[in-house]
Amino acid sequence: MTKRELNEKFKQFACSHYGCDGGNLDSSVWVCGLEWGTEFKDLADLEKTMEGPFNVGNWDGQVQERLKYQYNNKIAWLYSYLYDWEHGHKEQAVKHKLMCSDGIGFKMNAFPISFKNRSSVSWNSDMAKLIGLHSFDVYIEWCISHRGRFFQSLVKKHSPRVIVCTGKGSMMSFFRFFDCDLTTVDDGQMFNVARCNDNNTLVFVVPFFGGASGINSFDKMAALASNISKYADNTLGPTDWK
Repeated sequence: MTKRELNEKFKQFACSHYGCDGGNLDSSVWVCGLEWGTEFKDLADLEKTMEGPFNVGNWDGQVQERLKYQYNNKIAWLYSYLYDWEHGHKEQAVKHKLMCSDGIGFKMNAFPISFKNRSSVSWNSDMAKLIGLHSFDVYIEWCISHRGRFFQSLVKKHSPRVIVCTGKGSMMSFFRFFDCDLTTVDDGQMFNVARCNDNNTLVFVVPFFGGASGINSFDKMAALASNISKYADNTLGPTDWK
């Protein structure tokens, strides 16, 4: 029977803020993706990154630059509609300090290692040896359990009211990652939702921000934000979650 030894550096790397753009942890609304969009060049690059440090990030002084990425730009759409910002989402994102340490929003990812194509991940013997986990599927389960516990403690401490997770195909992974009460799972227009943090936080799982079948227009984002707002208003109270 093969028993691998988990790389302690991987554990410290995974159970940290690595993989998150960051922002203001005390914000009422967080956004959670699966992983960063840029992959590691090779195993040596990953191994070097696992050395640290893994500080809380932010967009301080960089909001305009960060919005050049389409996913981040659509996050600005979301916050613009949720908070009823004036016309011009990029200008408003700068004004309201989106994802800044003293601004609005916190952006994170459930998994720390980024892959070019999640549907065909190459988890070879060298990767298994470096990390100490048998396969990509085992890695996913380990992160849900252990990295999830790290972020659950942050949710408990900072108590965001709404966490918007992008990628409906990973609904159960998100719900388990945040330790949602599965008896509270509900369906809404364009989303699934469940509660965590002693029912104080709503975890919405929504379509990916982009792609042919995702949120790819202002109209779709406006509709999504409206549906999230109505559900949160009815569940948490209209003055208690923004």
